[in-house]
Amino acid sequence: MRYLLIIWMMAFLCGCAGKSTDNEVLQIDLNAEHSSIRLNLKDIADVTYIKLASNTDLLVRSRALVCNENYILTKGGETGEILMFDREGQPVRKFSHYGNGPHEYNYITNLRMDEKRGEIYVHDVFSRKIVVYDLNGEYIREFASGDARFIYNFNDDAFLVYNTETNRVNSDLKPYFSILAKNDGEILKKIEVPFSSGKKYDLTVTKEGDGGRFSYTAMHLPVVRNSEGYILNELSSDTIYQYSYDGVLTPVILRTPAISSMSAPVFLQYGIETSKYVFLTRISVDESNERDMFPETNWVYNKENGDINEYEIRNDDYPDAKIVLSSHLVNCDMQSGYGISRFNADELLEAYQEGKLYGELKDLASSLKDEDNDVLILYKFK
Repeated sequence: MRYLLIIWMMAFLCGCAGKSTDNEVLQIDLNAEHSSIRLNLKDIADVTYIKLASNTDLLVRSRALVCNENYILTKGGETGEILMFDREGQPVRKFSHYGNGPHEYNYITNLRMDEKRGEIYVHDVFSRKIVVYDLNGEYIREFASGDARFIYNFNDDAFLVYNTETNRVNSDLKPYFSILAKNDGEILKKIEVPFSSGKKYDLTVTKEGDGGRFSYTAMHLPVVRNSEGYILNELSSDTIYQYSYDGVLTPVILRTPAISSMSAPVFLQYGIETSKYVFLTRISVDESNERDMFPETNWVYNKENGDINEYEIRNDDYPDAKIVLSSHLVNCDMQSGYGISRFNADELLEAYQEGKLYGELKDLASSLKDEDNDVLILYKFK
């Protein structure tokens, strides 16, 4: 194709990554235009709807932060409250250690669980620490997290960490990726991802207004889990890397043109990967459009024929719902090959009353009330 090339990895790229490999690197032209195709969700994933139990003691106030084989964890209605459900959406327990004292946290930045170790990890970016509790919510230990912004379960003993805070640009924090011990927070390994230039890029726009300076930020996830390990998607690099569970760093996508050559930067976000597809998001910056400063274009790469297209995805249970298979579906502590999103109860109830729902989702929505908790959509990708 005109805009898609498969190229052999160049020697300098191997040198930057520090690993030698015969894998191929996919080149993506961010200035390209692609035709649109329609996909059906049932061809991409098996879907399960989970209705979270609702009562005055179980008010969910966030997306799901943990969804593993047995449990779902989310934030509750009270500040610092953590709610635990089983995979059927039934309540297991809740706990809170919100505060500034010993054994407490004052903000939940990341929430992770290791069932094998019997531990829940609450990452508080403002206190720069990770507090560890058992599955009953009882305190075990805590340790410093440094400049960690995102943490992910890497293996039984360690986290994969992205080491910069939101809106903070500091070259002294490089390298941005590292492996952190779960026992005490020791940095076990630093992962070097080279920048395309000396400049650090992020999705932030700062503007002057009558009330002073205002910053606008778009959410970017620099780490995305897949079946082989984790994708490392540093915006300041022209290359997206795969970091395997055995510690091998391999380039998988090379974006063009180089970000350092663009007068207005355009970014590439890695999303969901299935056996057939890789879903990607092109993010540009439009400072003049205050309603949408970070317009997105969603692409899908077909591994079988090499095509790239914009896409629309239809859910037969809710045809009007917009589905984007972005990295936000896996911004959660969950099994490889799965993703999760949510519908607000009032949105589903309105769609049900307007006759826009079908199948299992229609049956579920028929018993909803406005004040009910979210309905989760669990995707098992094919």
